[in-house]
Amino acid sequence: MRTSLSPQAKLGSSQGGFTPLSRLTDGDHGWVRVRVRVSRIWVASNPDTGTEYSLDCLLIDDEGVTMQARAPCGDTMKRLKHQLAEGKVYALSDFTVVPREHEYMACSNALMIYMNKQTVVDEIEDDTGSLIPLHSFEFVDFNDVPSRNGDKRFFTDVIGEIVSVEEMGETWKWKTWRNISFRNIRLCDLRGRKLNVALFGELGRRFDAEQVFKQGQKVPIVAVFAGMLVQWYPGKEFTIRSTSASKYYLDLDIPEVQEFRESLMDPHKPIDLLPCQVQNPVNLADLVKSWRTIKQLKSLSPHELQWGTTFLCTATLKGIDCTRGWFYWSCFHCKRSIGVVDGIFSSCIHGCPKDPPPFRRYKLNAVMEDATDTMDVMIFDDQARQLLGAAAEEFVGGVTGEEISAVLCSHQSRSFVIAAANGCFVVKHILNEDELQLIGSAQVAAGGYPLLLEEESSSVSYNSGPIKIKKEIMVVKEESEAGGGCESTQDGGSPASCNSSSPVKKEKMVIKEEREQKRQRITKGNEAEQRDAE
Repeated sequence: MRTSLSPQAKLGSSQGGFTPLSRLTDGDHGWVRVRVRVSRIWVASNPDTGTEYSLDCLLIDDEGVTMQARAPCGDTMKRLKHQLAEGKVYALSDFTVVPREHEYMACSNALMIYMNKQTVVDEIEDDTGSLIPLHSFEFVDFNDVPSRNGDKRFFTDVIGEIVSVEEMGETWKWKTWRNISFRNIRLCDLRGRKLNVALFGELGRRFDAEQVFKQGQKVPIVAVFAGMLVQWYPGKEFTIRSTSASKYYLDLDIPEVQEFRESLMDPHKPIDLLPCQVQNPVNLADLVKSWRTIKQLKSLSPHELQWGTTFLCTATLKGIDCTRGWFYWSCFHCKRSIGVVDGIFSSCIHGCPKDPPPFRRYKLNAVMEDATDTMDVMIFDDQARQLLGAAAEEFVGGVTGEEISAVLCSHQSRSFVIAAANGCFVVKHILNEDELQLIGSAQVAAGGYPLLLEEESSSVSYNSGPIKIKKEIMVVKEESEAGGGCESTQDGGSPASCNSSSPVKKEKMVIKEEREQKRQRITKGNEAEQRDAE
């Protein structure tokens, strides 16, 4: 743990009857008082829905020891929102000490404080707490950042010199059905290693890029980013991204920043202000106009199939071509293919860490059909999991590709988001009922008709676990033996074909009629919830 301490704070422990954080033990502590400074405070929330879970804060005591404290959502959280403020010193009592949570921790202390309705908070306004440090960080070396990809146990803190700042960008997030804004910042450490930082939503908008650019023309700006998580992004690779706990500090007056600045050797290079390099926004007005039949998709020109362009299409999956398998060995971090020879995996071409080891992801060479034509599409891991309800690892050794193909073609029409990539069509997203309603609402608002295409059929979501899928496979086999299910062609290399006489069809036609009536009741007043998201 690297904590910024004044020389006086390093000499001794707290005075005046307060218990140091280092002496707290697991259990209720109605008789114990601690004197702490609130270094950082945040509301832990879901960025997709805006749901608030708790009020969290990072506490520091006279010894420089840190501990995370939490107040669960409810009356206690509402009260403490008004009582606690960053930077101030408080006496806390009547709290509970518990083992730290398994996720989203701001420090490595094995214990944390839970504040409840009995917890007493008294602000200390005299100078007795003036020696408590204002800030504490557990800095992670740039070389160690990739190993934290996908690891949510601890937030990541980093320190570095800002070398470039990008203008705000936008990217579409299907979960929230809207574009989210972000800003990319490039850091450099003392060894010249670079690291990308992504600030989402309001945090990115508050970052004063113009002022940083102006000041950075003359002198280096050392930045601290705290409360971040690590994620791999195409085009940016390993990135520390903001969360609801994230804060940033520019030229902070702490020993680590002073030491970093004094260690800068090369002549200062002015900061670059750049346009957003990688973004993928979606215009909802254009999206609702992008419905195409398969025949129309296959007739699009190369110009119309440029990278990033998406189309909507309602079709039926007819099965998958299993001659090339139905999964691939994937790098855990970047999801790129990993070669394997005699059971030995090659290294990732992006230089990603070898741990966790490669694992299987879906790669389905599928065929879809509507009333106009058929076409080949690629369905990768996220979308395949949505269709099958389980990860590829759960099926290995127990289910064949032909059986997965039979399950896929045993269901009726779905609505897909299709994009062109590397010379083929790729399923980017599978629309659920709520999303179809939003599209229908947008079409009505634009003066059009909701989803009335020649091959129009309602999307039926399919959320199953491995057990249900295996049961369905048995049903498909029984139907096939009776002549009413899906059959593979003789050569085994072509996708499975599907008979339309399945009893599932009648049930889903009823669902289609009910959902069509529901969509036609949508009015112009319906709008998606707008919140900042990661």
